[in-house]
Amino acid sequence: MTMRTSAARRRAAAVAAVATGLLLAGCGGASEQETVDWTNGLCSSYATFREAAIVGPQAAPDLPAQARNLSAYLGNTATSLDKALADLDTLGASPVSGGDEAVTKFRDQLTGYRSAFQQARTQVDALDLSSPTLQQDIEGAVAPVLQLQDANQDPLAGLDSAVTDAATKAPACQNLSRLSSPTPGG
Repeated sequence: MTMRTSAARRRAAAVAAVATGLLLAGCGGASEQETVDWTNGLCSSYATFREAAIVGPQAAPDLPAQARNLSAYLGNTATSLDKALADLDTLGASPVSGGDEAVTKFRDQLTGYRSAFQQARTQVDALDLSSPTLQQDIEGAVAPVLQLQDANQDPLAGLDSAVTDAATKAPACQNLSRLSSPTPGG
């Protein structure tokens, strides 16, 4: 089973949008460079998760091997979410109005993602690899992760849009935007 990279790209785009939205919230007296630096840190906190999620599980020749690879992928992605959450904790106070509240929403969203990946891994690890219904069992086990694609989780709701260019100056946000753009043929 392969994970949908387009969903991972959409999540990366959402994080870049979160960072942009935080910048759009207004500076509240902070210097532009402080805002760019803080926003870069926000995007950087997400980078490890984005990179792990977008890769997907390694291909395998049979269903039992696919399940093992899927378990490794889910575990690696959950671990990357732990790192993203730890990085958010070191981000510091927001130099933009509404930024701290948006980071709290973002943290809650990433915590939900981590729970979904951990739950899916636990379910995949519990599968009977010799079951004749293994394909369906795998699909059921990853349902918590697949449901993330459809969740309406907008941490930007209610933010003011006064500042527009700090995200374009933050290298980590630029990288997220590039990686979330569709690639030809995929």
